[in-house]
Amino acid sequence: MARIAVVGLGPVGLASGLAFALQGHAVVGIDVDTDRTGAIARGAPPFYEDGLEEALRAGLKQGRFSVTDRIGTAVPTADYVFLCVGTPSRPDGSMDDRYLQQAARDVAAALPPEGAPVVVVKSTVIPGTTDAVVRPPLEASGRPFHLAMNPEFLREGRAWEDATRPDRIVVGANGPEARTRMRALYADAGCPVVETDIRTAEMIKYATNAFLATKVAFANELANLCQAFGVGYDEVIRAVTLDPRINPRFLVPGVGFGGSCFPKDVRALVAAGRDRGVAPPLLEAVLAQNEVQYLRAIDLLEAELGDVRGMRIALLGLAFKGGTDDLRESRAIPLARTLIAKGAAVVGYDPLANDGFARLVPEAACVASLEQALRGADGCILQAEWPELTKLTAADFLRSMRRPVVVDGRRILDPAKMQGIRFRRIG
Repeated sequence: MARIAVVGLGPVGLASGLAFALQGHAVVGIDVDTDRTGAIARGAPPFYEDGLEEALRAGLKQGRFSVTDRIGTAVPTADYVFLCVGTPSRPDGSMDDRYLQQAARDVAAALPPEGAPVVVVKSTVIPGTTDAVVRPPLEASGRPFHLAMNPEFLREGRAWEDATRPDRIVVGANGPEARTRMRALYADAGCPVVETDIRTAEMIKYATNAFLATKVAFANELANLCQAFGVGYDEVIRAVTLDPRINPRFLVPGVGFGGSCFPKDVRALVAAGRDRGVAPPLLEAVLAQNEVQYLRAIDLLEAELGDVRGMRIALLGLAFKGGTDDLRESRAIPLARTLIAKGAAVVGYDPLANDGFARLVPEAACVASLEQALRGADGCILQAEWPELTKLTAADFLRSMRRPVVVDGRRILDPAKMQGIRFRRIG
């Protein structure tokens, strides 16, 4: 059993900490937000992740997981200290490391005079950050420590599944002791463990997200071209992905990617590359393509309805994707704002994200059910792949909508079940 302190209780920190706790380790979660720690201590995660609430209650009940807002109470007795704080974008797209700087200073101030815990950076950081930002205050403390980098690969909406059943683990360490102790921590991981240096581990995370974002942008671009040529995207991509070099995952076109990772991480990598004299035109194009892709859904809607001024448009799925309540970079936000600017009345529905969306786009009306959103609507755009949306049929739209015009922005509906309505989708 290891004693683990987790600094930062967002989705990554909470899911990772609970995974360690239910593996038998003693975990203390730390967050400066007392509202957040209070909710977690009561067994109520402050965000939605499937399975996480049950795991939290189990961890608390077993006594293997506890929370505090005081870093000095957990770090001195910890064998491992995981830094899981956010690294958001600055206005210029570069990585904002202020929270990581503060966390490193706080950990340094709480290090014990002996024992040498392994301080592990799990936050997503530009290569060189662990050594440039985290190491200096730790060294200045004069206390012994070891340093490692352990990037996370948790998918929002499936963070608990990924934390407990990872497909790979990457450990970056520049010293044998840190490497040995991280190897011991993940001895029962049941998946490949890649050991490398710290800077390479940092880059692996960015490379992963940049490639996945590029696949999404490529799928969208190809679908737009297929539509322009009157060619069916499905037939094209089915044949393309028979090539063993081309994996079909993340090649589903739609209204673009969002969330807390892809946009932020690609922007940060572009900004860091420019700072080092390397202009990454491919990644710049990925970001540019994603910024306008949502307009394709509006184009398809207007092709059927004409001017949408005065019309009621249902927007289904407001979180950036199904399975989460996260609205960061959700394509529903520019979709709603553009439609409202065109004079439409937007009625939104999401199983979890209504309240947050209403705060971000107060001009839109958010309703409590799918049926309410569709009632009397002139058009509908599906933006997130929630299970209840994937089950919709033509009869559902015909029963409730004034004009059954539907644009599937995530390609989640079966066209064969859309007979009798005006149904469009990208590609």
